[in-house]
Amino acid sequence: MRSHLKWHSARLTFLALFVVALLRDETVNLDKLAAVFANRAQSNANYKRWQRIFQYFALDSDEVARVLVKLSAIAQPWTLSVDRTN
Repeated sequence: MRSHLKWHSARLTFLALFVVALLRDETVNLDKLAAVFANRAQSNANYKRWQRIFQYFALDSDEVARVLVKLSAIAQPWTLSVDRTN
């Protein structure tokens, strides 16, 4: 990810952990995702930390889209499908 995104290493680490949690637990529920990498006692701290990341770090959707296109290697033409998952 470092070669694609010029983010601070802590943010890249978070992104990697977050993607692994999404794939492993197949949920977007932040409370459940935070528990993937911690025991129950640490889960609350992870949940609050992850909330702060999403609250104060604005993802550049254009940048993320470019990285996803590079990594997926899907041939053109593309069809974009967006849902309203919060």
